[in-house]
Amino acid sequence: MKVRTIALAVALTSASAMANAESFACISGSTGDCSLAESTLSWTWNGLDFTIANGGIGYVAEVYFDLSAGMAASFLSGTGGNVAFYAGSAPPALPAGNTVGFASDASFDSDPAGRTRNGIDLGETATFRITGAALDSFDADTLAAGVHVRSLVNGSASLVTTVTSPVPEPSTYGLLLAGLGVVGFVSRRRGKQA
Repeated sequence: MKVRTIALAVALTSASAMANAESFACISGSTGDCSLAESTLSWTWNGLDFTIANGGIGYVAEVYFDLSAGMAASFLSGTGGNVAFYAGSAPPALPAGNTVGFASDASFDSDPAGRTRNGIDLGETATFRITGAALDSFDADTLAAGVHVRSLVNGSASLVTTVTSPVPEPSTYGLLLAGLGVVGFVSRRRGKQA
């Protein structure tokens, strides 16, 4: 019983940590545009699908991936509107990407000739499938992603993913403590019955 309870506590802790959205860091654009884009864009990663969410003004027009050997990227789906991306973007590399060592191996554009605003607007998401990757690909620096956001306050901004040492949120500690409390309760109860 102890092993199952401990395993459940660990699983709940892991699930909570994976559900957290990560942020982007701005590499080009005005201070106002960068601040706005950084505060409203987020991404999640499950080891196969990379999802970008937009919670503010502006729209994500281009998406770029810096992939390791054996990886490939494709647009999977969008939610909330007319979100659609096709392979190959203009520009083909993330603007100002060279300043951060970002090499665009795969790029996607949302605005084909004659059509506009198929990018990720307020309240929308876009999911890209990354094959050949692993759950820790972002932490291991084998995978990076970048976005170009248009129609902000002063113009546009380019952002890339940032990976920091994982710091558990208070909810993660709460789940862990709850699991350990259950383990202690069960142990104590079994001790009284024996």
